[in-house]
Amino acid sequence: MDFRAIEEEVVEEIRQGQKYKQKPLILFMLGGVDVGKTYTVTSIANRFYEQGLKVAVVDADVGQSDIGPPCCIGMGILEKEIKKLSEVPLHSLYFAGNTSPNGCMRECVKGAAAAVKKAKELNADFIIVDSTGWIEGEDGLRFKLLEIKEIKPSFVIAIEKNNELEHILPHLTEKVFRLRMSSEARSRTREERKSLREKAYNKYFRAAKDRDFEFSILEWFPEEGRILGLFDRICEGKDGGEEILGLGILRKRDYERGKAVVFTPVDAEDGITIKWIKPGGVKLIKVTEGFKEFNSSQPRDWGMTHKCLLRGFKHH
Repeated sequence: MDFRAIEEEVVEEIRQGQKYKQKPLILFMLGGVDVGKTYTVTSIANRFYEQGLKVAVVDADVGQSDIGPPCCIGMGILEKEIKKLSEVPLHSLYFAGNTSPNGCMRECVKGAAAAVKKAKELNADFIIVDSTGWIEGEDGLRFKLLEIKEIKPSFVIAIEKNNELEHILPHLTEKVFRLRMSSEARSRTREERKSLREKAYNKYFRAAKDRDFEFSILEWFPEEGRILGLFDRICEGKDGGEEILGLGILRKRDYERGKAVVFTPVDAEDGITIKWIKPGGVKLIKVTEGFKEFNSSQPRDWGMTHKCLLRGFKHH
């Protein structure tokens, strides 16, 4: 199937939806790594924007984010025709805390569903979800089925190189459009992907500065360098789905003052109150040319124990 056939079918669905006052239509992009999902999302978004529709894009690819920084799910609304997905202005951001859904599956699923919900609240006519390329094995299957179950798309576009989605597609009840990999798609090495993320971190934290926070508002106490999600409400015990104010990096644990020093572009002078901080699994180290990334293996239960010890320390 080609874009033209998809476009005609979606336009007809939109007509029917308008007739029965049902909207929006939700399109879920399914496919592995480097098959051209983002290129396809950009093309489809432009086509329906040109038709006068309010188009929202949910970027659920936490490892290669275009809308918002890495470790997050970003949602934006098209304001003009775009050449690349990064031109979509960020409206809402949700924290997954890692660059792969393997290990933060619930956060990714809940965050993507919350982003779709927010787009609905903004009266989008057409919502496109650009998902991660993790499709392999039983875990990849379970993750994709959970995503699709929570998001409830009107359609699924399945993009393949060599029938690698055959273990997923039979489980879907949604209408599926199957496409072959775009000629525009190009493969990236792991190092290239890491380098792109590091550029994105450095761009995001370019205007950041240090802010002090009480130890008590950290969900658990991480090592220095960990990436953090900053919330304007207490989210303890929740696995995603809450919008964040932005990201931070734990720069220092100041035990004498009982303060966590966080490097963040979220500015107190804007009247923003941060009430909860959730650590992620990525650690960023500052070097001469900027931040470098590596995934930390520190387990969450150690962090929770450390937090309890700190609470005890504060009361003595």
